[in-house]
Amino acid sequence: MFNIDLLFLLLVGFCSSAASFLATNPQNTDDIQYLHLLLSDEKAERMRLQTQVDKMASALQTLQEQMEEKQNCDCSKNTPNIAFRTELSKDLGSVSSNHVVIFDEVDLNLGSAYDPRHGIFTAPVNGTYLFSMALGNPTGHTGAFYMKKNSHTIEYVFAGHTTGWNMGGVTTVAELNSGDDVWVEGEGYISGAYSHIRYHTGFSGILIHAY
Repeated sequence: MFNIDLLFLLLVGFCSSAASFLATNPQNTDDIQYLHLLLSDEKAERMRLQTQVDKMASALQTLQEQMEEKQNCDCSKNTPNIAFRTELSKDLGSVSSNHVVIFDEVDLNLGSAYDPRHGIFTAPVNGTYLFSMALGNPTGHTGAFYMKKNSHTIEYVFAGHTTGWNMGGVTTVAELNSGDDVWVEGEGYISGAYSHIRYHTGFSGILIHAY
């Protein structure tokens, strides 16, 4: 590695010896002054380089501290584990508009944000959420689902308009504040499971990012 201090000492020694030699010759006074100027310039350059080295060392230290802070960050604290998945186990038959669908089969309810008694998900924190809903109906039994956020429709699906069993489904994202409610309302015919292993009507959601 290049040693600035060693270079400076060598240069000082050389200039001192040269100055001593030239001092014995009065006619060389101009040369002595020139050597002093060289020493002054070298000192200034050395101080400039040292300042740059100090700045680089400070920047490196800051970068290292930032990396250590990022590595030690427990990101799981920023986004709580909130997720739910539900299904409808039985046919509801024909329901009127604004009928809140209570999905009775709750397979997952991390954070207990979904209320199985009323069929409503309540956001525990501010954040971005992902929701899905699906409706399966047989031919001639038309029905529809409306996903609601605080009484405002944010998504819509329908099923039962084509031959055979058919399904309507949708996935969406929503920005919620803590305390906002999301639920599903049915209209027309609402079918549940075809059998205990064929759940086709459900509602699910997950917290993507909290802030």
